[in-house]
Amino acid sequence: MMLGRLRESLRRRFSPSRLLRRRDGLARIDEGGAGAEWIVARELTAYTVLDASSIPAKRRNGYAATQLARWAPFADPQFHTEWVGGRAMVWAWSRGKVLDDEAVAGSTPPRRLLPESIYRGQPRAEGCELVAMDHGVEGRVWRDFLLATSQWWPQPPSLREWNLFRRSAGLPAENALPEVVAPVEGEAVFVAWTAPKVLGLGEVVGRYRTVAIAAAAGIVTAALALPLFAGAKLLVSNWNLEREIAAQDRGLQEILVAREAAMGDAVAVDALLALRPPAGQVELLAALPGLARGPGLQLMEWRMPEPDRIDVVLQMARPDPRALVEQWEASGRFRAVTVELGRDAKEVNIKAEVVRQPLPAAPAEAAQ
Repeated sequence: MMLGRLRESLRRRFSPSRLLRRRDGLARIDEGGAGAEWIVARELTAYTVLDASSIPAKRRNGYAATQLARWAPFADPQFHTEWVGGRAMVWAWSRGKVLDDEAVAGSTPPRRLLPESIYRGQPRAEGCELVAMDHGVEGRVWRDFLLATSQWWPQPPSLREWNLFRRSAGLPAENALPEVVAPVEGEAVFVAWTAPKVLGLGEVVGRYRTVAIAAAAGIVTAALALPLFAGAKLLVSNWNLEREIAAQDRGLQEILVAREAAMGDAVAVDALLALRPPAGQVELLAALPGLARGPGLQLMEWRMPEPDRIDVVLQMARPDPRALVEQWEASGRFRAVTVELGRDAKEVNIKAEVVRQPLPAAPAEAAQ
């Protein structure tokens, strides 16, 4: 009993306080002395699955950051990711909505944010289930311990809604709703899926009775030093964890900054390219013989009153205005072509808009 009370005291002292971030504010779950940790309610999060199985393991985090920034339905997204092999279960929420909303004004900023879903229910190899959240229920489809599909409802769905959800996951319809999975009475609700399983003292004694009896005297002797040792160990573990989280956050921010800079450079390049004429006069002159064939062809006048317009006077033995219009527009270099007969039957005046030719495609990057 004494060791149990001591362990609980140390846990409270060196563990963070946990608060559930609901839509209308905060609800305290557990007291602690090492900062605050917020659990974001399912109703405030969006969920997706990211497949990075074709990406090398050491590059998956960077790949995930880029892909999720495009997917996120929020202007200021924040993510929590749980990897299952090469696929990631991803929860996203609006950082501004969660942290800067009037409902939590004046609250202590959290050390980190985690989604409510990872504290409700347990992973399954296969199957479909309804799990109770703090508010509403979550429909889940599991495949190989991966949460393949998830949807939240403010109240249990109707049978029609449930079957629509199942069909969206490629499952057949059912004749009845499943029972909602609720926390077992007396069971700790807010224990993450990835929480380590620790053997209880009774189980340890049962397995190692002989060793336990022999070590009893040593345990009593070391009881006075145990608080200091345990406290130091927890402090070191907490410090290492915080350092790792900070390093990952810095890496993610660098990737996002580089991505935004690249996208801005691409927009600037496109704007500069749009200032170039659609085609050069030398290029168009070289293409002219292929656009007007026939005996007695002569170029009488050549004008470009604007960078994207051309005005040409040709002399031909037997000009055919319709054939010239079709031939010029079929070349892909001109549009809105008009042909008028000139001062005599052998002279034609051709006016057209110059079409900008697409840039050559860049060579594809090597698969990583």
